[in-house]
Amino acid sequence: MDGVGDQPVVVARVVKPHGIRGELVVRVLSDLPDRLAPGVRVRIGGTVTTVSAARWHQGRMLVGLEGVQDRSAAELLRGQDVEAAAVPLEEHETYFAHELIGTPVRDEQGRDLGRVSALIELPDAAGYDLLEVARDDGRTWLLPAVDDYVEVEEDDHDRCLRVVDPPPGLLDP
Repeated sequence: MDGVGDQPVVVARVVKPHGIRGELVVRVLSDLPDRLAPGVRVRIGGTVTTVSAARWHQGRMLVGLEGVQDRSAAELLRGQDVEAAAVPLEEHETYFAHELIGTPVRDEQGRDLGRVSALIELPDAAGYDLLEVARDDGRTWLLPAVDDYVEVEEDDHDRCLRVVDPPPGLLDP
């Protein structure tokens, strides 16, 4: 076993190198704390390694990895996904993007609005991402993935996203 698990999940994406000592600027894609803490085993670019350092710097996460000692080695990881072992989320109100793909979307009255077909990542400055929702007629629309508009409802045999209190025009075809 490589320490990352049989079904790893993407927890970050490498944006670019930082400095000359192999640090990486990463975009964190997990709401769970400590997914990139020193000592955590991760897979990046097909290679398993250990996080040696992690810190916030000017609003960005900087990560050091064992075996990545200089800018040239860090440059090879640009754009790569950082995967870590999946963790049980029963205690968290968090969902990974891949868990939402295919999830039905309904309005407050229970009417079908389509199914989540993709996650569109916006720049960090936006503060949220978008869910692309495919309608039965083949058209798509975008739903801001924010708590103000979206609630996840789950029972023993179904999960859906409920659009609540949408702003004018959001649900108009």
